[in-house]
Amino acid sequence: MRPIDAVLDKITLYRLVVYVLVAISTLSLGFALTGRLPASATAMVISLALLLSSAYATERGLGRWFGPPTNSESWLISALILFLIVQPANSPMAGVVLVVAAALTSASKFILARRGKHIFNPAAFAAAILSLTGLGATTWWVGSSLLWPATLILVLPVVRKLRLFKLVLSFAVVSVTAQIIQVLADHQPLIANLERAALSSPLIFLGTIMLTEPATMPPRRNQQIIFGGLIGLLYVTALQIGPFSVYPEVALLAGNLYAFAVAPKFRLKLQLTHIQRISDHVYNYIFAPERPFKFLPGQYMEWTLADVPFDSRGNRRTFTIASSPTEPSIHLGVKYYEPASAYKTTLASLQPGDHIYASQLAGNFTLPQNSNAKLAFIAGGIGITPFRSMIKYLTDQNLASDVILLYVVSDPREFAYSQVLNDARRIGIRTVSIVTKTDRELPGVVIGKLSPQLIAHLIPDFAGRLFYVSGPNTMVDATKQHLRTLDIEDDHIKTDHFSGY
Repeated sequence: MRPIDAVLDKITLYRLVVYVLVAISTLSLGFALTGRLPASATAMVISLALLLSSAYATERGLGRWFGPPTNSESWLISALILFLIVQPANSPMAGVVLVVAAALTSASKFILARRGKHIFNPAAFAAAILSLTGLGATTWWVGSSLLWPATLILVLPVVRKLRLFKLVLSFAVVSVTAQIIQVLADHQPLIANLERAALSSPLIFLGTIMLTEPATMPPRRNQQIIFGGLIGLLYVTALQIGPFSVYPEVALLAGNLYAFAVAPKFRLKLQLTHIQRISDHVYNYIFAPERPFKFLPGQYMEWTLADVPFDSRGNRRTFTIASSPTEPSIHLGVKYYEPASAYKTTLASLQPGDHIYASQLAGNFTLPQNSNAKLAFIAGGIGITPFRSMIKYLTDQNLASDVILLYVVSDPREFAYSQVLNDARRIGIRTVSIVTKTDRELPGVVIGKLSPQLIAHLIPDFAGRLFYVSGPNTMVDATKQHLRTLDIEDDHIKTDHFSGY
């Protein structure tokens, strides 16, 4: 998977989703042109144009009215999803319905929101309105026997990028199991019905692109598994509630309500107070949030900037919160590379008093519930940020901890947060600095590349520790393999990847 991950690391999630949806849409138009899809290619092109125009105009207009910047790809993703699940317009009135649906999609992000965060999957909300009112036909035509092979191949990189295979698997297992029970109870042919349910249905598209939308799913892994199973069950059983049936989009909205109940969403406006240069290429941005909020050490958020010039990866990035919940300010550690993206160039131009918006708090890379557990942290480069949060928290709480940190960089000038790491010595947290590329001796620094032998040498009691690994994908994957070589079980290895930002 490393070659695939290397490519995915260069693309942000939202831009990847755009590429996938454009590819499926283009393929669909090709099939329509050759007569392999029942819809007219002309009707499909007109429908797509109407959806894109309406979504863009509505989102831009409401964005100016409500103020906070939105993700620059948001309107495009919503319009493309609607294009793939709503019947193309075959009349002027059907075209008007599509314009209204796209407007509803964009409007729901602002109107159906709490504390700045929308509650429902926007495209699913608009599709549900069409279905429940009878205004339009939500046919989920993307789930056809013709398109499923390409759809499956194209959506898998999104799931890989998010590392949400357990979520998707929970949805698939519950869906298929419920389908088997229904088929057997009705004494229907099992294989034929399962094939139709999997390959000629919304199953693949719903269970990947729609299910994994970050803003409307739970942030923690166990909650995500329940979320996937709940939607899978509602989707297959298609319950009748009064005069309404639970369509696929309604099943997703029900799951969104569960997600909102277990982890309410919010959007924060943060004001920059000052910037610290903490290593050669790493800067620590310190923000004052507009209101206090709760988070766990090691979690991350999505950070949106206004007025970013065209950036091939959009105006939103995912960064770990480098500060501890014990600190009143929010710290953001950012490493700059040359040439810098438009997003990072804009970030670098911020001055004290400027603002950034953060949302979608999530992450399972957090401290264990057992406070007596012996831990080993392995950080690669900017992967130090979640450990800075954890170590600062443990130090401020004065929690005596048996923790050893292996801090790996290629250049000694890249070491960051030295004061926090030094302060942590008094509670038992030890740091071993490792430099992989240098020809000279460095006092107190280990020279060499990380390997099973080096890990075993530096952490003699490695067998009894819970390992946390954070850094670039290639470093994390290689380190995980080193730990497996040392017979460390996977359930004793927690990983955090810094990809695509």
